[in-house]
Amino acid sequence: MDKKKVLVTFCEAGQGHIVTAEAIAECLEKKYGDKIDVERCYVFRDSPDKNMQKYEQFAINEVKLANKHKTHLRAQLIAMKLIGEQNSLRFVFSTVFRKVKRGLIKLYAEKKPDAIVSTYFATHHIACVGKKKGKFNSQVIAYNPDHNTHGWWDRTGDLFIVNNPFALDEAKNVRHIKNVKEVSFITRECVINANESKEFYRKKYNLPMDKFTVVLADGAYAKAKLNEFTKELLKTTFPITIIPICGKNEKLYNEYLELQKNVPSNITFLPQPFVSDLPEILCASDLYITKAGPNAITDCVFMHTPIMTNFYSGDIEKASNKLFTEIYKTGIYCPDKKKAKELVESYIKDPSLLDEYKKNTYKINKFDNGADAIADIVAHQIGIE
Repeated sequence: MDKKKVLVTFCEAGQGHIVTAEAIAECLEKKYGDKIDVERCYVFRDSPDKNMQKYEQFAINEVKLANKHKTHLRAQLIAMKLIGEQNSLRFVFSTVFRKVKRGLIKLYAEKKPDAIVSTYFATHHIACVGKKKGKFNSQVIAYNPDHNTHGWWDRTGDLFIVNNPFALDEAKNVRHIKNVKEVSFITRECVINANESKEFYRKKYNLPMDKFTVVLADGAYAKAKLNEFTKELLKTTFPITIIPICGKNEKLYNEYLELQKNVPSNITFLPQPFVSDLPEILCASDLYITKAGPNAITDCVFMHTPIMTNFYSGDIEKASNKLFTEIYKTGIYCPDKKKAKELVESYIKDPSLLDEYKKNTYKINKFDNGADAIADIVAHQIGIE
């Protein structure tokens, strides 16, 4: 029997889009590998078309700007609403990015997949346009990795999938997307397989067993508040292990390596570059200080480590911040570095202050993997039972 073909699209516009796409591809292969040929494709970066390559760099730069300047994304969202979100979506991809749209439609048409699965609004929108123009007849499916449903998701695809009831309500009743399904949060294999104790992972990574341990991160580029919060924590006189994750920010990582030589004796300072085993490090820690990126938060909650969010950019991260600090209550929002240091010191003196946050993380089951459900949904959409 000829296999069906599913094209899973990748775009580097924040790690959340990448890791969720990979999780979906993994589950499709695991559950339906005998019936489905899964192709992973970085549709912009790996294209020979210079316009496509430039678009991916544009997306990366936008993420960096949004993390550095809180008003950047907010201003864009306001502008979108002034002329209508769907109108602005179509306008931008028919003018500024018209060559990108043309190139990606051509790629989709050449590959002729039975389904195109996207976790990023642009790859989904262009798939919707291409199908409407009759360039291919694939099932056009989107998984929204965010915790709300923003206005630039195209409403004309075959299926739109969300990960929580609030995003579902917004998709149906605000964005008026017709065919919407809800699944659980997506869990990656590295998260599912990280099941050892805090003590086990502290020993594995040579971390002090008896020190309160804080991990800090800002997504892939470390452009938000990681540096100022890290340097504030380095002022403490309490015994502590501080692990800043610098991601792809090599300049900051090298700066921290120099700084590491002169930290006071009460502090174990262990800066890290981009790491693939972050869930294990999160499990070894007592607190995770991060911006309110959807993927960063869920990974930490799955490892049952409380969060402290210190920054959010635009409505997307604002929704993630609200969901996990106000509704699920798995941590606290603290944008002030001095207050954050005071809170950390209070947790060192009395770790039980974090018990309620940790208890609430257990209400979210990492083994109920939304990617498994998406694999079933995609298979059903292309006629596989």
